[in-house]
Amino acid sequence: MNRFSILPLAMVLALGACAVAPTVAFIPSKKGAVELRAMQTRLMPGDDNTVMRGVIATLHDLGYRITRAEAGTVSGTRMTSLRMAVVVRAGTSGQSIVRANATVLAPGQEAQVDDPNFYGNNFFTPLAATTGRQLADAPEGNDVPEAVRPVAEINTTIERKAAAKAAAAPPPPGKTDAKP
Repeated sequence: MNRFSILPLAMVLALGACAVAPTVAFIPSKKGAVELRAMQTRLMPGDDNTVMRGVIATLHDLGYRITRAEAGTVSGTRMTSLRMAVVVRAGTSGQSIVRANATVLAPGQEAQVDDPNFYGNNFFTPLAATTGRQLADAPEGNDVPEAVRPVAEINTTIERKAAAKAAAAPPPPGKTDAKP
């Protein structure tokens, strides 16, 4: 093989390495905050650590791959197009507050799921079955955590390289983390 036959292959590989992950537009729900909070939130008996273990087990049972779990929040991805983030906070009287937020990925966009049947049938009912506990609707005025957007899973080598490059890059001039 001579060097002239290797040159086109090298150019293709070099151009492929420069690819940047495409941007995705986020489409939030058009439903009101109160309505969205009601479909996404439940009260569950148990301390927040026990409930979080049940949430992670349920997500695994439902086929989600956990992409991040930290400080009372867990994110998972299923079939690379369905993402869910769940926040668990300690409530009152031995109860924990569980809030789920799901998004569906399509080419160029990520849309928030705002169907109460989705949350009930595809998360809260399986959570109750996995943990053997009854869930209740969260009453209004309860200290409900904010919905967290699910953390994306980095699926391809190009996405991993782009994320690593972005993390290693110094901040642009005038953009520092130092506070006055």
